[in-house]
Amino acid sequence: MPCIIGLITICTLLSCKKEVSIITKSKPEVIIAARDSRMQSDNIHFVKDTVYILATTLVRNSGQVLTVDAGTLIKVKDNVSIYINTGGRIEANGTQNEPIIFTSAANKGEPGRKTIGSNNLGENFWYGISINGLAGVSSGNLNFIRIEFAGGYQGIPGEASLTLTNIDKLTIIQNIQVSYSYENPSFGISGGNFNTNNLISFASYNSDFVIENGYTGLMQNLLAYRHPFFSSLCPSGCNGLDLSGLIIKDNTTFPAISNLTVIGPDVQVGTGKKYFDTTFISGSTGRVSALLIKGGKFHIRNSVIAGFPKTGLHIDNKASALSLNFDESEYSYSITESNDSNRAFYLTPKIYPPYTSKDFKDFILRPAYHNQQFYSFNDLGFTDPFNYDVNPNPVPKAGSPLLSGANFDGADSFFKKVEYRGAVGTGTDNWLQGWVNFIPLQTDYNN
Repeated sequence: MPCIIGLITICTLLSCKKEVSIITKSKPEVIIAARDSRMQSDNIHFVKDTVYILATTLVRNSGQVLTVDAGTLIKVKDNVSIYINTGGRIEANGTQNEPIIFTSAANKGEPGRKTIGSNNLGENFWYGISINGLAGVSSGNLNFIRIEFAGGYQGIPGEASLTLTNIDKLTIIQNIQVSYSYENPSFGISGGNFNTNNLISFASYNSDFVIENGYTGLMQNLLAYRHPFFSSLCPSGCNGLDLSGLIIKDNTTFPAISNLTVIGPDVQVGTGKKYFDTTFISGSTGRVSALLIKGGKFHIRNSVIAGFPKTGLHIDNKASALSLNFDESEYSYSITESNDSNRAFYLTPKIYPPYTSKDFKDFILRPAYHNQQFYSFNDLGFTDPFNYDVNPNPVPKAGSPLLSGANFDGADSFFKKVEYRGAVGTGTDNWLQGWVNFIPLQTDYNN
């Protein structure tokens, strides 16, 4: 009997002991710190069989190159930047099946402020990628790239999650998604003349696309896709900021854009209060508009702006109003919707006397321009745009009015002639397939 009892006791003790679990990573992870020997090389090369934890700012100066292979994952620590200075290059060529991902080094679900309402602003956000170019010089290639949880404020005006300054058309910029940009815009485009297509800004807390300082390139398939919480989390009340889908600034700026889509929150549950603050919208401190013209000329065609509670197309500059009035600028073959139908086309009061917003609306809806105003977001026929936590889908569904009506008469050969209006079509025209991720907060990278 004693032997049996002893055996039972031993077995009981053993059964209570917890097994040690071993956490394995899908790929080995390597920390790149300031003293890493690679940082001293003129040619830094990241490969897809390794995950890189970037713990220090990475700078490429004239003659230096950063090469990133398709399928590579780079996790970036807080308050870290990637700078490609004039004469330096970045060669980051992902593919549709193997995009290159720059994301936060924080664990799944942790990027952002840890405590809403605390003073801990911008925790687990890095600063982003900044490329400074030069006329006649290639700054490299960016293709099939995701940039996530960047845009933390670093005290440098104009910095965005992806800042592109004076980039020449020799540089390839296409198929890029920027998600959850924090205190700064997703895309900041300043000067240059590069052409680009297939750009996505998703769930930005600031503006989506800011185009300024004389940029004159061609752009097709731009998607500015809002999450309703953005201005609820906007730091310091967003005072003085323009929180808009796409902003054009400065009198020397003159982009040509086809197939732009701006999707606002359409008053979904949780929509930030700044969307409804008419003082903020109309006053001198900032603008909240789907498409905000604060200067420059523009050609915008085959586009869709919708779902902003207060303002759709907003002209906030006299010179820009003049250029539109005299057909130097163009807004045509496009659809505009706003939750406040009276502000779908908005001219800042007294900016272009004696004309008013009603005059602007009557002008822009002339038959010659082939524009339409819609009065309900649902009538646009997006598939499932507000299913943010599972699988948000901004692609038009069968029967959507967005799937036809585009016009490319007289357009530059750069533009792909498609039938759909807005950024995305269906079938082979759905360029989101395979590489885009609208749920990065729920993505557990390399685990």
